[in-house]
Amino acid sequence: MRVIADLHIHGRYSRATSQSMRIEEIARFAKIKGLNLVGTGDFTHPKWLEELQKTLTLDADSRLYKVASDPNLPVYFMITTEVSTIFTFEGEVKKIHHVILTPSIETAIQINERLAKYGDLTVDGRPTLDMSAPQLVEEVMEVSSENMVFPAHAWTPWFSIFGAFSGFDSVEDCYQAMTKHI
Repeated sequence: MRVIADLHIHGRYSRATSQSMRIEEIARFAKIKGLNLVGTGDFTHPKWLEELQKTLTLDADSRLYKVASDPNLPVYFMITTEVSTIFTFEGEVKKIHHVILTPSIETAIQINERLAKYGDLTVDGRPTLDMSAPQLVEEVMEVSSENMVFPAHAWTPWFSIFGAFSGFDSVEDCYQAMTKHI
């Protein structure tokens, strides 16, 4: 199967996002635009996660999710989120956004339990966490080796791994010993 995907989206609980961003609408427009795999975005937000649990059903063959009310729709969903980490590295404040992919709603719940120690997950669909990038990767990978973490929008000036205002010069500087998981 040829995969046309967008794995970095936001649901309706993220700042500056349409209130129309519901799973059924995302799937409808994904089909119109030719996407067959879409990230759920924002699984860290409790209300959005609750919606995901109600509106998605696991497709056993693909290990991805489909819209429960229309399982014949040719659009699959992967459980995803974006988080912002804020930490100090070599005397400079770093603000980096990361995307997390996880294979199931169950592992998303486990990730949320860990990340809630570092910030309020209810405030925004893209929570701000008081932890370093390596800490984030370690917490996520301890839940499941099938999880993935990677930098979000790597080149934008703000909140990105290579950003001019709070970024790094290399992936290794940002993720240190956890780079092998990126």
